[in-house]
Amino acid sequence: MDEIAKKFKEQDQQLNTIVRIVADHTERFDHIEQNMVTQKDHQEVMNILDKILSLTKKKDEELTVLAHNLRLVDDKVEMHDNAIKQMNPNIGAS
Repeated sequence: MDEIAKKFKEQDQQLNTIVRIVADHTERFDHIEQNMVTQKDHQEVMNILDKILSLTKKKDEELTVLAHNLRLVDDKVEMHDNAIKQMNPNIGAS
């Protein structure tokens, strides 16, 4: 009888060890599951980054056009300033 009780005690200890290990792994898996990025999450992030990149490219193109137009306006202003300076002596202005 003592032999059977000893075997049950050993098996009980082994079972307790297994239960602790399973509980520990379950907690770890729960933590991983709560913090992991799914394929869907990753795709959503990539889609948002694509949209941001598109908007950035569009703004860059708009700024390039705007800078070109500003240069054209500056050139016209300089041309008009020079024309006004040439007209001033002819009309008696200084």
